[in-house]
Amino acid sequence: MSVGSAVRRALGRFEPVAIELYRGMFIDLDCLAVTVASVAPQARRVLEIGCGDGAMAAALRRVLPGAALLGLDPGTLSPGRMYDGDPRGVEFRGITTAQLLAERPEPFDLVVLCDVLHHVAEHERVQVLRDAAALTAAGGVVAVKEWEQRPGPGTVVAYGADRWVSGDPTVRFMPRAELDTLIETAMPGWDTTCEARIPPRRANLLLTLRRPAG
Repeated sequence: MSVGSAVRRALGRFEPVAIELYRGMFIDLDCLAVTVASVAPQARRVLEIGCGDGAMAAALRRVLPGAALLGLDPGTLSPGRMYDGDPRGVEFRGITTAQLLAERPEPFDLVVLCDVLHHVAEHERVQVLRDAAALTAAGGVVAVKEWEQRPGPGTVVAYGADRWVSGDPTVRFMPRAELDTLIETAMPGWDTTCEARIPPRRANLLLTLRRPAG
């Protein structure tokens, strides 16, 4: 059991408040959701890859209340377990992107990966982005938010949180050039429509890319 799991069990009913305060030291999810929605304001089908406990999904629903949302996370026992938004049109599943692709779903207008890639095995990162691209409708948007590898204590603290609190022994942040290369390899010809830094940490890098309409 990771340190984070043990702490969550000990917190009991105070867990949601504690997690929100803890997460807020690293990222403002509402700011992230607003920025993402500004690039895809008409999205009616949203996919979040690596949805975790559902906090980002809840933030997305607050800014895109009319959209249907599917959250995937094969590495979480109960994906979306702390989602506190409107449940209508929202679904969470513990499957991979490859499994979803095999079902041949209707493409999504917006696909979001929030702090996912640095938890994925390095040899699988390109494929995860390729799957995200394949699940995106023509003219749709993929939003990738990553913690950029930068010098300074913030990255050390963020790494410690992911490695020791979350309990992920494979976590590795990428420098900007590596992330750009990864995206270009997986989604050649896609247009970058937004680049933003999400508070409160400058290392929170958001890139949104639009699939060619043709």
